[in-house]
Amino acid sequence: MYTDDFDKMRNQIHRLMGEFFKEAKPLVGYQADQRFHPPMDIYETEEDLVIIMEIAGMRREDINVVFEKNRLSISGTRTEASPFSKTRLHQMEIDYGYFERTLRIPFPLKVDEIRATYRDGFLVVTVPKRKEPISKTVEVNVR
Repeated sequence: MYTDDFDKMRNQIHRLMGEFFKEAKPLVGYQADQRFHPPMDIYETEEDLVIIMEIAGMRREDINVVFEKNRLSISGTRTEASPFSKTRLHQMEIDYGYFERTLRIPFPLKVDEIRATYRDGFLVVTVPKRKEPISKTVEVNVR
């Protein structure tokens, strides 16, 4: 129980610090952060747990979705695709680099039936709920 509380608190602190410093990016000489946290929505239906993550500008093969024990991890790397030389940088708000978001799932899921689709900049991961508990590692193919 304490580990989960600590994880929640640590994630909230990282999120708050990221939001606080996001607006403070300098105009000249800015280097993209090593990590970023794409926004996501999580909801539950009668049958499924659904995670929607906004990660535009990526290729499917650059996105990793892994379920291990009771944690679902979504990670990847968004590379900067600008063909222009940045002689004078005026504004940079799009985050590039590595990201990873991990969710602790508090109820059993049918991990063999996880579905992930990526379209129009949104990753949608759908995981059917299960009645009895199960624990295994599964890599999910993003379509």
